[in-house]
Amino acid sequence: MRGLIQDRDGVYHYRRRIPDDVRRALRELDASSAQDGPRRDKREEKKRLGRDKVKAEAAWAEHDRAVEVKWAALRSGRPSGLSSLHIQALAGEIHKRWLELYPPRNEDTASGANYTLQIMQEIDSEVPREFTSPGFDYDRLEFLHGDHVDAILEARGLIVDAGIRWRLIQAAQQAAKHACRVAIKRCNGDLREDRDEPIYPAWPDSETTTLSGLCASWIRTQAEAKRDSHASFKSCIDKFIAFLGHDEVARVSATELRRWIKHLKEPRAKKPEGLSDVRIRDGYFAAIKTVFNSARKGGLIDVNPCDTVHPPGQPLPRKREKDLRSGEVYAILKASLEPQPEVGEDVANTRRWVPWVLAYTGARVSEITRLEAKHIIPEAGVWAIDIQQSKNGRPRLVPIHRDLIQQGFLDFVRRREGMPLFFAPKKLKDDHLVIHKTRSEGLAEWARKVAGIEKRSVAPNHGFRHRFKTECRRIAMDREVRHYIQGHAFKIAGEDYGFFPVDITAAWMELFPTYDVSGTELNVQRAAGNDVIARAVALLHQERSSKEAQARVA
Repeated sequence: MRGLIQDRDGVYHYRRRIPDDVRRALRELDASSAQDGPRRDKREEKKRLGRDKVKAEAAWAEHDRAVEVKWAALRSGRPSGLSSLHIQALAGEIHKRWLELYPPRNEDTASGANYTLQIMQEIDSEVPREFTSPGFDYDRLEFLHGDHVDAILEARGLIVDAGIRWRLIQAAQQAAKHACRVAIKRCNGDLREDRDEPIYPAWPDSETTTLSGLCASWIRTQAEAKRDSHASFKSCIDKFIAFLGHDEVARVSATELRRWIKHLKEPRAKKPEGLSDVRIRDGYFAAIKTVFNSARKGGLIDVNPCDTVHPPGQPLPRKREKDLRSGEVYAILKASLEPQPEVGEDVANTRRWVPWVLAYTGARVSEITRLEAKHIIPEAGVWAIDIQQSKNGRPRLVPIHRDLIQQGFLDFVRRREGMPLFFAPKKLKDDHLVIHKTRSEGLAEWARKVAGIEKRSVAPNHGFRHRFKTECRRIAMDREVRHYIQGHAFKIAGEDYGFFPVDITAAWMELFPTYDVSGTELNVQRAAGNDVIARAVALLHQERSSKEAQARVA
């Protein structure tokens, strides 16, 4: 398990390096706190978990959830908000700490507990003052309870603001008085069970009581193919938490969800027109609803507050088709052949090759920008792209178009042997790969600029995907084949049966046109004539002929 460390004495520990962005937030919190207060900035989260490995693993998971909640709060610029239930649960932990200070068999317990109880009662004006004066009550409360409060917050990995900490100090005062009374009774021989102990609830499990916990639980239940969705769902949850100002599942209502939807539609600096209804319904709101539905199916909650909320989902009116037009294709592909001295090697390689690969495969751009050299393989006498991770979890082998090979794409791949094609190898060590999306977004901005494409008109990268489908229709490519090449889900159950060998799909790609940008406009060299049909048929028989020849030699 990640971070579960066993020391020389056989004790297991929780250890996780604190990310740089979280450390920056901790340093800012330290700077705004009192100079004599506890320092929060540190390199690692640590916790002692005991010698029992099974219990240590369970404790690791519980503490890790708490750490993730704390980090999410710090990243959003919002300290952990604690409900009354949380504060009372923490007061119970302080109650136990005070009882440990006054064990029944210690001869000094009775006098010590009596004196401390009187001090606290004087502060609360419950008895006449004998040892204290009102002017120092605040300092005495901090002296009596500050260390206890900081210790339990540290143990649970909680960061709170001054207001919450003061509420904990006040709760600690009541818990400490209660503990002193119990200690005095026990010293006097009354060992009966304390009837007031149930006032301290157990600490709520963050996995079932917080939005962050529900999201973490949902992520763990998803298949490997949906890994790319994890970050986007978590981002939606984090933004919802930041809007609410709390992380409590019990406080989420349909009214707050409607307020959030209204908030997302409001203009902002980077999005003057606000988010579209479709983006909100199928993106932000869908993430929240999916996480709640998963929690309800798992028995973590009884009611999904999203059930009564129905956001509108009308798409914005379109002013043109989604395909890239010939002039736009020409501008982007022509510019890709030009030197790119103003950018680094990886970005230059992205601009050089990705537009052409998109044009000749119809793939999603993030499927291409995440490719490594090992994903370009020969299969059945055909060079193909082994797309292993896709948006809908449909891996596939896509034949490489003849023009890509003639341009030297395979030579480029050989130069990148053992490496990703469009980013540095060290990025593969990241916990969550995002550089391929950065490359995709940067390519889209560049393509818009060189082709003069206005925002909200057509998405340049995705426009190649639509253009590919249009060209497939021109050559009457088999419907199942073009769906497979592009990684689309089949609508009919029977279409999911069987396999699409790359030599079959490559035969169709022989009919796919070639884009020529050597002139002043796009020249689409579409296949025509019996010679092209013969090439395609020859390719279909290539593998069988090769096997027959091998059999004769044997």
